[in-house]
Amino acid sequence: AYRLADRYRSAGMPVVLGGLHVSLMPEEAMRHADSIVVGGAEGAWPGLVADFRAGHLKPRYDGLRRDVFKPGTYVRPRFDLLKGRDYNRVTVQTSRGCPIDCEFCAASLRITSSFQQKPVDCAIDELKAVTDIVDTPFVEFADDNTFVNRKWGKALMREMAPLNLRWFTETDISVADDQELLDLMREAGCRQILIGLESPSPEGLKGLDPHDWKARRADQYLDAIARLQSRGISVNGCFVLGLDSQETSVFERVRDFVRDSNLLEAQVTVMTPFPGTPLYERLRDEGRLLEERFWDRCTLFDVTYRPKRMSIEDLEAGLRWLFAELYS
Repeated sequence: AYRLADRYRSAGMPVVLGGLHVSLMPEEAMRHADSIVVGGAEGAWPGLVADFRAGHLKPRYDGLRRDVFKPGTYVRPRFDLLKGRDYNRVTVQTSRGCPIDCEFCAASLRITSSFQQKPVDCAIDELKAVTDIVDTPFVEFADDNTFVNRKWGKALMREMAPLNLRWFTETDISVADDQELLDLMREAGCRQILIGLESPSPEGLKGLDPHDWKARRADQYLDAIARLQSRGISVNGCFVLGLDSQETSVFERVRDFVRDSNLLEAQVTVMTPFPGTPLYERLRDEGRLLEERFWDRCTLFDVTYRPKRMSIEDLEAGLRWLFAELYS
């Protein structure tokens, strides 16, 4: 993105950069842009466009970190611009942020001051707009954690059921605590949810979030997966390898957990200290980053730091072995 920005600027084209990386690394981004937007586009973009038209583009604009879905701020996406594509997957955002606040997370919680949730009527209006432009759409909710508020979630599910949609989202393991919500999700067309399980044991999860929320839920993983998948909702269980608590035995433990739990899908990645996250700051302070700047290797599969309880080579070899075990 920086190379493209530099090329456009060298040709005399004004460049504006925004998004998560820019918001977390604004000083770096400013070297490659005429203007940057920090935070959300809400509260910043209309003023930026007006300033550009008047010939007075400022070097930095700060978007809203809260109230992004309130009247006067909320903007309905232009779904009509997607018409005519050859595939049917469409993203709809119903929330921004996540209260769990995992140390490694580089998602939308980094540009919010609190969990933000879209009013149900706005979300339904957007879903109806999607059905108007795409035949048999498969909706992906572009959320970090959709079902934080179960009352809101149940209201949304009841309104979604008549739309006959199929959809996917990301949420946390506590969604399985509420049987009524699970039934409503099934009736509303949920086909898959992605859940960050991270590690197959409670001890492997300690220190991941400020209140050890995930560590306290680990003993409920198997029951939760069974409840979800018994309703025809497949669970994509996500595991992070190379956590500070993990030794080389973790690779076999993840494989065994996936088999024992009957997870229909599993995602395995390497712990990645994305720039601007608490994890990056901690590993940098501990002198464990292999380099301070490695943005081309933020792939979730490249090792960019020194693990605590295994070697870099052990982590890379264990990951390859686990891929072969899970995806053969």
